[in-house]
Amino acid sequence: MNYIESVTKAIAYIEDHLIEKTTAEEIAEWVGYSPYHFHRIFQSVTRNTVSDYIRRRRLTHAAYDLFHSDLRIVEIAIKYQFESQEAFTRAFQKMFAISPGRFRKQINMKDTLFRTMEKKALDETGMRHLLYGVTLAPLIINKEKRYLVGMELRGLDSREIGKLWSCFRQRVAEIERRRDPESTFYALIMLTGVQWEVSYTACVEVSEEGQIPEGMINKVLPAATYAVFTHRGSLDRMPDTFYYIYNTWLPKSGRMRTNDPEIARYDHRYLGPTNDDSEFDIYIPIGPIL
Repeated sequence: MNYIESVTKAIAYIEDHLIEKTTAEEIAEWVGYSPYHFHRIFQSVTRNTVSDYIRRRRLTHAAYDLFHSDLRIVEIAIKYQFESQEAFTRAFQKMFAISPGRFRKQINMKDTLFRTMEKKALDETGMRHLLYGVTLAPLIINKEKRYLVGMELRGLDSREIGKLWSCFRQRVAEIERRRDPESTFYALIMLTGVQWEVSYTACVEVSEEGQIPEGMINKVLPAATYAVFTHRGSLDRMPDTFYYIYNTWLPKSGRMRTNDPEIARYDHRYLGPTNDDSEFDIYIPIGPIL
């Protein structure tokens, strides 16, 4: 059994025992390694220690329960093996930048890291993507105020996004004052403030505000700091990249995500949505180190 297969087996065991007391030693025995060797293998493949991974999976499931069940916070804390409601609250606040109580009450979800809410376990394909398909240490950059013009839709349905890009590319020549080379496009992803609703905008950067073509919108991005990750591979692997960013890098970075949009920047390296050699950059808006 290779290392990725071993970690896949370990993760399946973890998922089956999230509401039970589980130790790294038990998991190591399950996959047939010494605790020391297993710890090194698990961390090298997942970029997390065993205990960190278990805690984050429990918190992710706990967040789902907060949003979708009537269980009291203390009941959820006990269910996911936290010693007390206070310990659970501290861990939840650290991971999601919001308290369990505030999270449960919110309608406007802009203060939460909405991509971490998915009840998704890391699988074998995702592990391989971590090893070969994403920048693990992002570039931190500052951007000045920017102007973009494009076409928007609500939701992240891949078929509708494909239609949006097809229509936008046919009409992009109508946009005046375009700033970037013709091969550069942007996608903005942001919460609308209505529960979990997300807006997606296909756009290009322009040098200044001005008249826009019919059926298009303008977006003004304020000056901001971003962590820039390079995604390598097809678009169907993007959830794995976001999984790493929000579940591994961001909690360890000492920073918080701000409410500005996420940005994907597509240039000449982008070879199409299904091409395994495609590359593009993902900009995550972040605040200062706390």
